[in-house]
Amino acid sequence: MSIILSEKSEQYLQKGMTSNFVVDIMFIEEPCTQIYNPTVERIKDVDLEKYKDYEKVSNQNLILYLSDWFIKIYGKLEEYHLDVSGILKKKLIITNIDPIIKNTCKIN
Repeated sequence: MSIILSEKSEQYLQKGMTSNFVVDIMFIEEPCTQIYNPTVERIKDVDLEKYKDYEKVSNQNLILYLSDWFIKIYGKLEEYHLDVSGILKKKLIITNIDPIIKNTCKIN
């Protein structure tokens, strides 16, 4: 497993001086729809202990901690492509997987 960084994400990481992120799932449920959206969130140094048992993927200056729920939904990927999203509030996103959208209504 490896991490591929876009040029923007490399710049973002250099500015933020942060190297630890958790990859998790944001679950959204609306009428007739369930959405599983992968998220990448910064981990504060004081919170690192909480993630010690998570599966890890790293390169020389970045560690991604994969939540059990992320692994259950998406599995372990060969590569994690990271880019930056957002206009005012920048954040990392995974670009090589899409949200899973499920239709939960039983329409006959």
